[in-house]
Amino acid sequence: MKVHFDKNFKRFFIIPILALSLGMGLVNCNEQSAKTPIDLETGFITPPQSAKPRVWWHWMNGNIAKEGIRADLEWMHRVGIGGFQNFDAALTTPQVVDKRLVYMTPEWKDAFLFTTKLADSLGLEMAIAGSPGWSESGGPWVTPAQAMKKFVWSETWVDGGKPFTGTLPKPPTTTGTFQNIAIRSSENAAPIPEYYADAAVVAYRLPENDIPMAELQPKVTSSSGKFNLAALIDGDLVKSTFLPAAPPNGKSWIQFEFTKPETIQSITIVAGGREGRTSRALEASDDGLQFKTVLEITRGGATQKTMTFPPATSKFFRVTFITPAPQPAGAGSGGSRGQAADAPAGMQIAELDLHRVARVNRFEDKAGFSSISDLYSLATPSVSSTDAVNKSDVVDLTSKMQPDGTLNWTPPAGRWIVLRLGYSLTGKTNHPASPEATGLEVDKLSAEHCKAYFTEYLDQYKDATGGLMGKKGLQYLITDSWEAGTLNWTDRMIIDFKNRRGYDMLPWLPVLTGHIVESAEASDQFLWDFRKTIADLTAENHYDQLTTLLHERGMGRYTESHESGRALVADGMEIKRTADIPMSATWTPRIVGSNAISTVHKADVRESASVAHIYGQNLVAAESMTAIGTPWAWSPELLKPTADMELTSGLNRFVIHCSVHQPVNDKIPGLGLGPFGQWFTRNETCAEQAGAWTTYLARNSYILQQGNFVAAVIHF
Repeated sequence: MKVHFDKNFKRFFIIPILALSLGMGLVNCNEQSAKTPIDLETGFITPPQSAKPRVWWHWMNGNIAKEGIRADLEWMHRVGIGGFQNFDAALTTPQVVDKRLVYMTPEWKDAFLFTTKLADSLGLEMAIAGSPGWSESGGPWVTPAQAMKKFVWSETWVDGGKPFTGTLPKPPTTTGTFQNIAIRSSENAAPIPEYYADAAVVAYRLPENDIPMAELQPKVTSSSGKFNLAALIDGDLVKSTFLPAAPPNGKSWIQFEFTKPETIQSITIVAGGREGRTSRALEASDDGLQFKTVLEITRGGATQKTMTFPPATSKFFRVTFITPAPQPAGAGSGGSRGQAADAPAGMQIAELDLHRVARVNRFEDKAGFSSISDLYSLATPSVSSTDAVNKSDVVDLTSKMQPDGTLNWTPPAGRWIVLRLGYSLTGKTNHPASPEATGLEVDKLSAEHCKAYFTEYLDQYKDATGGLMGKKGLQYLITDSWEAGTLNWTDRMIIDFKNRRGYDMLPWLPVLTGHIVESAEASDQFLWDFRKTIADLTAENHYDQLTTLLHERGMGRYTESHESGRALVADGMEIKRTADIPMSATWTPRIVGSNAISTVHKADVRESASVAHIYGQNLVAAESMTAIGTPWAWSPELLKPTADMELTSGLNRFVIHCSVHQPVNDKIPGLGLGPFGQWFTRNETCAEQAGAWTTYLARNSYILQQGNFVAAVIHF
């Protein structure tokens, strides 16, 4: 039967493409046609497999059955879905099958082999996630030595001109986010191991003005609660004291009173509580009565925050906290570390230290303990050369420290800090996965550890597929948007840094703990180089190497990176540069029926499109139309604005989020992915009518997969 285009058909299907191709110059079909004749009308009417949308297909906590697998895949094939990306996941999923199929047990592998053969017979493209769950790349076979790491440190103050013999305190071995702050885990979770290794020992002579609060001994008072100086500057970021909130919109405070006016240039604070709703500031006063604001203490970023400001000289300094009136019930509490939503209003204060000599502004964030963006706006103010550590005054003592931490050394004249730097685990595990498939996330900076991880993981699937991997069977691996948190150290970091940046990082190690070496500008530059090294190692050793390992098996890689904001210390385009199919993510509006399209996700699709244009990939995919908290409420009519936004941002392959595996037929509407959707499964009321919707997506995708990208302007 010959199919004709009528004018209504053309208006519905063609106009988005014309707007994109003519308005933005994304396709140049004439050039493509000159190379290979293309029958656009035929491809548009009957889109090929390459243009059809894929779906995310989650196996939830062992709820797997061959009957359901067959029904799911045959439905996908019947309604025009081109393939699926399989995730073995769990989100407190109830058991609906008689017997759970546990990840990589013989029964699970038998079901996966059945899936592989069936998908191949139906011509469905098949992919797996980069780990059980979707956080990134981890599993039970990752040893502590292979897991994600952060640097930790201890400081020992030493007077020069006389021999020092003693044991340098061991840096925190705590598995967690920063120094001795432990990672949170659920009560039922398996214990997370600890791991520690030393990296280096250096000593550096302090500027004469760098006198610690422990020596200045200011008087500490507060609006309420009982605080003492020793607890505020002891370096223990877990032990804290509660500062009750003042009446709504009133100030609670902690005050330092000096015996004479002192010049302060930086503050370090670690405070937990309802940070999201509390404004904080540093104030100064000459008489203890009239205060002026020195600094607004910003929120977000690393748990510990060090901020630097123009020198302020006063006898009184205080940090104030203003807590707004409580929100109505159900409005969300904004609770944060160390305080439940129903806890008394106030702040847990673990550390509060003032510095006479400037520190590197927000060094914790610049050293990779967070992934916040716009670090250029946080440049450290210039300081006098007398207030900076001279690089020539940094001494490498690594070889002098004994394995038990003892050191015998006679420093030259002056006041010195001996810095013992090591590394411990971040404790991040792959998630959300079934308990049997959960383990540590692998060290993304290490080529050796990443290779061991992916080799083991792919070998597991080689066994599960009976070797049906590559052009037939299992064809792709997808790494989802990064949810593994940050890491900033690896076994070879000092060597890798020198190889990549061309200089030794040892004289600059004090900068990693906030001390300015040479100058503010030079210290910020070192931290830029440090982050660049983290980014390079992540892109090359984790992602580029994964592409190589997959290609050796005839497979390809889909990769997302940041999604709606910076998720890791790396450039998203470099993460995707060797991906066979660069990928992004888009969400539906949070309110069903809203016409508001989430603009934060446009950048993610455009980033993937830019990767494809620059590095020569033809396809631009996206996890598409993800929803939250609105179960079974979405229809093609409501989803179309989001889909069209994706198309006009550069997408040409949809990966619909999501189509959870339905193992049984007697529990309708079936299993879901916790609060996440949209719920695009064979149990949807419109499931058998979905072909019109998938055809719309495929036709637009097909047209946008043709031609060559043409641009007259490059935007950075």
